[in-house]
Amino acid sequence: MRSYADSLGLDYSHFRGQRRWTSEDLQAAIVRATTWIEVTELLGLGATAGPTLKGHALRLGIDASHLSPVRSAASTVGPFPRLSNLNRAGSTLAAGWFELCGWSVSWPLEPCRYDLVVDSGVKVRRVQVKTTTTRDGGSWKVYLSSAQRERRAYSPDEIDDFFVIDGDLNYYLIPLEAVGGLLAVHLSSYGQFRLPQAP
Repeated sequence: MRSYADSLGLDYSHFRGQRRWTSEDLQAAIVRATTWIEVTELLGLGATAGPTLKGHALRLGIDASHLSPVRSAASTVGPFPRLSNLNRAGSTLAAGWFELCGWSVSWPLEPCRYDLVVDSGVKVRRVQVKTTTTRDGGSWKVYLSSAQRERRAYSPDEIDDFFVIDGDLNYYLIPLEAVGGLLAVHLSSYGQFRLPQAP
């Protein structure tokens, strides 16, 4: 219907569809406002509508260059790292550490038993990244195994090292020969493999 109306040169900008505001309402709000938050308030919408309104303004050709970006209440204070995200961030943190040390980092294209391949220029290592936020008896406990139906240890045919990040954001680089066959370890027993913090 929109294409047919366009071919006939018919103006349908006053149609709201499921919206509670028209294109004219949006244009008037943008002209009056100085921020996207004000635009949403003028239209009686919540702050989360900002990205949608920006998209409509772009599509309708409404100049909104004078408006400040939409910011959520959280973004005005700043992001806060949370340990609940450590598992997601683990491989990126490990890659960053190797890069800071001058090693080249490669990521596997297909799922495999290692997370990273690192190259010092002298040796190449397959690295499995593990994170832990579990305390047990005053030590961080980390599982050095994969869990599907049952836990399975890593083999020397699959990886060379574990890069472990604990809940205090300490890093460990533990060679497989030091923990081979073990499903879990307490990091307090592997302090010799703890890595220096970045300067």
